Parts: sequence; structure tokens; C-alpha cells
Amino acid sequence: MLKKFTPAFILTGSVMVGALVVLTVIGLAYFQPWLGVTFGVDDEGGVKIVAVDPSGPGAALPVGAVISTIQNDPRGPVLALKATDLVEEPDTLEGYKALKDFFRRQRWIFSLLVAETVELSTKEGVRHEITPAWPRPITSLPAVFWVQLIVGGGSFLIGSWVWSLKRQDLPARILAFVGLSTMTFATAAAIYSTRELALPGGLFRALSAINHLGALSFGAGMIALFLVYPRRLVPTKALPVLPVVFGTWWLCDTLRVVFTGPAEGSHLPTMIEMLGILAAAGVQFWKTKGDAKARATLRWFGLTVALGAGLFVMLVIAPNIVGLPPLVSQGYAFLFFLLVFAGVAVGVARYRLFELEGWAFRILFYLGGVLLLVAVDAFLIFALAMDRTPALSLSLLAVVFLYLPLRELLSKRLMSRKGFRESLFRKMLDVALTTPGGDQGARWRGLLQEVFEPLKIEEGAPLASPAIEDDGVALALPAVGALPPLRLSHAYRGRKLFAPRDVALAEELCSMLRHAIESRTAYEKGVAEERLRIARDMHDNIGAQLISALHSPAAERKDTMIRETLSDIRSIINNAAEAGRPLGETLAELRYEASDRLGLAGVALDWRVEEEGAVELPSQTVHALRSIVREAVSNTLKHSGATSVAVLVSQREGRLWFTITDNGRGLPDKLIAGNGLGNIRARVESLKGTVDIANAQPGLRLHIGIPV
Repeated sequence: MLKKFTPAFILTGSVMVGALVVLTVIGLAYFQPWLGVTFGVDDEGGVKIVAVDPSGPGAALPVGAVISTIQNDPRGPVLALKATDLVEEPDTLEGYKALKDFFRRQRWIFSLLVAETVELSTKEGVRHEITPAWPRPITSLPAVFWVQLIVGGGSFLIGSWVWSLKRQDLPARILAFVGLSTMTFATAAAIYSTRELALPGGLFRALSAINHLGALSFGAGMIALFLVYPRRLVPTKALPVLPVVFGTWWLCDTLRVVFTGPAEGSHLPTMIEMLGILAAAGVQFWKTKGDAKARATLRWFGLTVALGAGLFVMLVIAPNIVGLPPLVSQGYAFLFFLLVFAGVAVGVARYRLFELEGWAFRILFYLGGVLLLVAVDAFLIFALAMDRTPALSLSLLAVVFLYLPLRELLSKRLMSRKGFRESLFRKMLDVALTTPGGDQGARWRGLLQEVFEPLKIEEGAPLASPAIEDDGVALALPAVGALPPLRLSHAYRGRKLFAPRDVALAEELCSMLRHAIESRTAYEKGVAEERLRIARDMHDNIGAQLISALHSPAAERKDTMIRETLSDIRSIINNAAEAGRPLGETLAELRYEASDRLGLAGVALDWRVEEEGAVELPSQTVHALRSIVREAVSNTLKHSGATSVAVLVSQREGRLWFTITDNGRGLPDKLIAGNGLGNIRARVESLKGTVDIANAQPGLRLHIGIPV
């Protein structure tokens, strides 16, 4: 089902869930009675007034005074306040009995605070009557409250971010679960650890149980994560053992059975989980020996987890197990957990954690910008409720300096996309006409990146035409020419799914590129054929004439042949287009030249023409025939040792047939193909003709048929 949604959609949904949780937490902390007093513990274990809010109900209370009792009716019951009423985390109390008494007292104190008036008596017997405010101002929530919300929301966001990009990947799913667990225990603790004096006992106990569940889930998830990442150490079916074991432990602690107190029911399993994390990380370190990439990943990820979770355990959990107070406030110590997920985010960009590319980090950055904008908007809403004029001014400034430039940027971007199709063909030619040695694949990927803006481009499986995969998550493209098939994932920076119109555009792009590449290939083939033609003409014609000139005893004849050779060289280089020539004229010229060359070498020529016919030969055929006869004569003079050559020319069935036979040595037992016979065959085939080379016993026979 999740395959149908883009990363941006899933991330947006995750943000909405996280925002709902955060707003719920803020609401629970907000709708509480407020005295405007900061309480603390004095040196003798009493409850004293540390600070008062000048605008709060308790502004008249003397700072430094020790409060001994609280009541809401002079004739009603009086409750003596104790230092334990102010503990940040009730897990620090000894035993379930003390914990039960703590929640009972919280319920009692809260019932007094929700009365119309509350009477606080100091140690000296001075009574102060206060009317609690309801609800408390948002600004009265301490900084540690917001720190815990940031830790929970940020961890959940980063875990969801990785999961949205690797939804089918088990480590990514486990990390998302760990992020959810962090948000669970951090947000629950944010409510009760920052209370002014008391919460309803039932709510407090529920929040404490939720906090324990989130903490144990975090530890179990981290153990599972190191059991499968970066190397799989255990089969997937073994992982449910962790939630079963620690879930049972949490249930026993919540029901207050089996164990004697929070130290055994809550802190001991946390310590065990930390040891399990370290043990799994140690095994991973051993298993990744020799794998530099996996070892680098493990070093970074293991270090952030060890520092984050390890420091929290050492500074908060471990002291409580041995009966000592936490060394750091639990609320601020939660920042160590954010360090874990911040390490994941940085590790994605630096070490490709969870096999995410660098673009994934930009997604988180953009989403963070959106959240910042939402936070500013929420601030303006609260400011508007407080004072309309400044809020309206800030809103106008935000419109001028944020909205208008953003709209202008978006408008330019959309307008630039309008003319994009007009430049596709030019860009496609740039890809197809990449010079030798250039990276054609990089240009093709760059064009696809510009058109579809995918978050990832990788090689794909062979296919015939573009197709949508994974319900729109990916678009598969076929191979084009020498370019491999590609797979584009997450269209338009993950904001959309690939649609049929994208398939149509991809088909158009592939067709254009294929046509351009075929045109380039045809051009290169023409260039190669032209070079080969020149090489053959140089070998067949120029070489033949120079051999004849070399064997000519008469100086005048030698000079004439050399001049003719120079003329042929110019013709070959310029590839001068001749007009068609009659067959009879062409044959007469070929006979004269062959007779002249053979006669100079003392070789007799028997030239016979059975049927001549009134045929007009194209210049290409005339040129090829001249080269074929010249090469045949050259081979006879150089290799055969013949004393006579017979040429029979006939025309039938739309073909011109040449049979050239000598009485020389014929073909050797082991034929070594040279340029001569190979050039003859290539020229005949270029005219779509046929050639047969065989022994004539004695001599060699060439039987050539050329369409006319």
C-alpha cells in the first residue's frame, strides 16, 4: 500500500502525526492550574519558593520562603509538602510502595490546585491565599519542556525520513520504530517532568508507563538494528523475541508484579539493553572486518549510539541503580538521544548510512525549512491573540520578505519549464553527438535529471519501452544505442509519482535520442566507408598504375602513366562525380589499360565480349569496374607467374558478368587473404554483386556478377 505514496507524501504524513502528538502534549501541559511559582528543595529537604512570575497569581509570595503545607479550605484537610513531591522522574523513588504513595499525593495536591483558592503556609506560619490561573500561559512552560519536544519530534522525523526513502528495507523500518519510541518516551516525560507542582495521579501514572514503554522499545529497537545493520547477524524471524521479552518486562513493571521497584522494573532492563546494543555492535565490528565501507558505516553509527544512549544511561540511569541522584536533569539528558538521530542524518550525507544518497539529506533540509516556516506561523498566531497590531505588522513583513520572493522564484521556475520542450531536441543532439572520449552516459543522465528531477538514477533491467514500476515510484527506461537501461526513482524530487504522461515523454525522449544516435552512426559509417574507398582506390588504382609505370621500358610511356596516376589521385581525393558512361566505352577503356599493362610485362591478353548492349553505367559502377580490373591485373603480375590472361564479358539476367582467368600458379594450399582479393570482394559487394574465386587448374579464375 505504501508503495503508492511518494517520499514527500509519507514525510508530510509523518510530520502531521508528529505535529498531532506535539500539539496533544502541549495541550496536556497547557491545560493545567498555574500558580506562577517555581518550587525547589532546600537544604533540609523542605519545599521552598525559588522564583515567582511577576504577572502570575503567586506574585506576592516571598522568594526563598519554605512552604510547609497546602490546603484549599481553612477548615479542610491540610497536606504537608515533601521534597519527593517535586521529583522530576518518579522512577528515582525506592520501591513500588513509595511510588504508589507518590501518585496518591500527586492526586491529592492536584485536587487542591483546581479549587477556587489555594492556601500556602510558610514554615514560619504565614498563610498566603492564591487563586490559581487556568490554563497556564504557554510562556510559563520551561525550556526543558521544549527541549524534550524537540528531541522527540526531531528523532521521529529523522527516523520517518529514512523509512520513507527505504520503505522495504528492514533497517530503515527499525530505525523508524526507534524514532517513534524516542518520541513516545520524550514527549510523555515532557509533561510530567515540567509540571509546576502536581498532575492528576491517573494521568501521571499513565504518562510514566508510556515513558517506560518508549524507553524499552528504544533499547529493543537499537539491539534489533545492530543485529541486522550493516550486516545481517540473525534471521528476521528471531527479532520478535526482543519485543516479547522486554514487553513482558514492561508489563510486569506497570502492573507492579515480580519486581520490587523501579530500579528492577525499569532501570535494570534499560542497562541490559545498553549492554545488548554494545554486544551487537561489537559482533558487527568483528563481522565487518575487511569491508571498509561497512566498517566506516559502523564506526560512525556505533559512535553516535554509544555517545547518545551511553551517556544517558551513565548520567541518569546508572546513578539511580546504586541509589544516587541523576548527575544531569533527565529532560536535558534527552538531548543525547537527539545526538543519535542527528548522527544518522549527518552519516547519510557523509557515509551513505542506510544506503541513502546525498540528495536524501537535502530532503530533510527542505522539510526542516517548511517546519520552521510553520513554527513562525504558529508564533504569529499566538502573537496575534496577544496583540493584534504588532502581529499584523509581522504578518505583512512576512508576506513582503518571504511570500512575494518565493512566489517570484516559483513563477520563474514554472515559466522556464514552459519553454523546456523547445530545447529538448538540441539537448538530445548534444547527447547523441558526444565526441569520442566524452561521457555520453553522464549527459543522458543529466538530461533525464533536468526533465524528471528524480531523486535517484541507477542502471535498470532490460526492457523494450519505458514503463512505470512500483505503482509510480520508479520509471524504467530501455537501453538506447550503447547507453544502458536506466531506472529513475521518486519523480520531481520525491514530490510526485510517475504518471502516464511521464511515460509518454520518456518514449519521446528515447525515440529522439535513438534517431539522433542512428543518424550519427550512419554519418560515422559513411565517413568510414569513404576512408575505406580512398584506401582501396589508392591500393587498386594508384598501386596498379605505379607498378605498370615501373615495368614500362619506355621513358615517354612511363611519364604518361605517371601523369595519369597523378590525375587519378586528384580524382580519388576529390571524389569527382562523373557522368554515367556507356558500357561499350567503359569496356574499351578497361581492355586498353589491361592490355597495355600486361603487354609491358610480356603477358598475353585474350579479351572477349559476348553481348555488349546499350547500357549506361553509373559513375560509381564505372569507378568500381576500373578498380576491379586493375586489381585483378596487378595480382596476376605480382603473384601468379602467368603468361596469359583471358577475360570474358557477358550480359544476361540484368547483370554484367566478368570471368577473368590466368594460367598461373592459382590459389595456394593455405590462402592468406591480402588487400587485393579482399578489395575486389568488397567492391563487388558494395555494388550488390557476387564474386567467386577458385582454381582454374591451372591458374586462378575470378567470376564476377554486377547488377546493371
